[in-house]
Amino acid sequence: MKLLYNAKFYSIRKEGEYFVALLSDDNGLIKEIYQQKPNLKNVEEIDLNGAFVYPGFIDTHTHSFEGGLYSLGANLEQAQSLQEVFELLRETKPISGKIFAFHFEENNIIEKRFPTAKELDHIFPDVPVILRRVDGHSCVINSVAAKSIPWKQALLQAFDGHLSGRWNGSASNWFHKNMDDEGILQAYHKAAEIALHGGHTAVHAMIGDSFSDPKHYKLIHDNLSQFPVEFILYPQITNVEIALDLGAKRIGGCTLADGSIGSHTAALAEPYLDDPENYGILYRSNEAWEKHIRNAHAHDLQVAVHCIGDAAIWQILEIYEKVQRENPKDLRHEIIHCELTSNDVLDRIAAANCSTVMQPMFDRLWAGSGGLYETRLGKERTNRTNRLASIYNRNILLTGGSDWYITEINAIKGIDAAVQIHNEKERLTPFQAVEIYTKNAARLSFDDDRFGTIEVGKEANLTCLKNDIFASDKIAEIEVESIFRKGEKIY
Repeated sequence: MKLLYNAKFYSIRKEGEYFVALLSDDNGLIKEIYQQKPNLKNVEEIDLNGAFVYPGFIDTHTHSFEGGLYSLGANLEQAQSLQEVFELLRETKPISGKIFAFHFEENNIIEKRFPTAKELDHIFPDVPVILRRVDGHSCVINSVAAKSIPWKQALLQAFDGHLSGRWNGSASNWFHKNMDDEGILQAYHKAAEIALHGGHTAVHAMIGDSFSDPKHYKLIHDNLSQFPVEFILYPQITNVEIALDLGAKRIGGCTLADGSIGSHTAALAEPYLDDPENYGILYRSNEAWEKHIRNAHAHDLQVAVHCIGDAAIWQILEIYEKVQRENPKDLRHEIIHCELTSNDVLDRIAAANCSTVMQPMFDRLWAGSGGLYETRLGKERTNRTNRLASIYNRNILLTGGSDWYITEINAIKGIDAAVQIHNEKERLTPFQAVEIYTKNAARLSFDDDRFGTIEVGKEANLTCLKNDIFASDKIAEIEVESIFRKGEKIY
């Protein structure tokens, strides 16, 4: 047994509750918690050096494979010109015979455009290359990649390398699917390493092509014990029978109801401010979604769907409402992102017992005066984005995620963003912000009997920080001191 002491252990069961010592048993479960350090015999004592301890943070929406994979490739986030992009690509080593690059933002470089296939060909004439836009909803590939991908329709003769919509999905899925086992496991190990650095003990990972191929779901499932963090797996598909054969408890993830605001493909009830003829895209019909969701609900699978714009949220919510009215179940179906909403829609989400899986860093990156939201949506609709407080106060199950690789997998920065939402009415308190990355996150995956709070009988999953979230005005700068999973120090 291990006695952890000299720390402030916040239970997150209720605000203000904390302990000063914790005893974990040989199975990694919390055996006892103390208001003062006990004198015990035959235990290993671990001094936490005055750390502030929280239940292990949980990120409830990541693309961990892609995040790990692209982290082994080229990060273009700081590039300011195409020349810098090309230099970074030249320094990148292939993984499974392919070149990967991510976090490209054409508006941040002086040319204000994507590179072309011809430009990528000049660097890599014989190696497939994919360069992903920061939101993941468009990409650029080179010619050898274009010739290798089995397109359902022939590419346009004017193809210049840039792809969006389903073309983007087909390209990225080909790159991700055509990896050897070694490359896949390498990507997940890198993902686990980065997740630990961001303070996490568990990570929800989306795996699949959003249609019928779960890709490497079984490989990761069979190797879960290899990883220091717990990966909670989502077969990111719409084939219920395959999900059941895999033994999955849920289905979906970023199965897309629509696209993104940055790519003008999020489905809106009113047109884009800067593109008045464009309402975005609903990627599938009501009939297709209802068939899928009804089937999953009947087989007790928790459903997760990517919904950014208000029109996409309406589309999926109406079906969640319908199946819940006809056959009530506590499955906590997920609306992923849930970026643009009205009060009426939030009331309906609450009544339908749905969950909202939110990314506070979206607001940090894209809200504010002159930001992406305001440019695309205008001020009034921007104030209806990322409505964390309104969701929390309606007792809707609200959880925090990163959508990594889209934003950094770092719960501390997510907590900081949640308490500083640009619309002050939508800010969470620090305690509420911690809840969405701990207690609420555990509820989402029906694991609240195992972890999510610090209390007797639960796993000793702990994130130890150098400073106190509840007493800091610079939360984002707080450093991780150590991490324990099932009582074992893993970071």
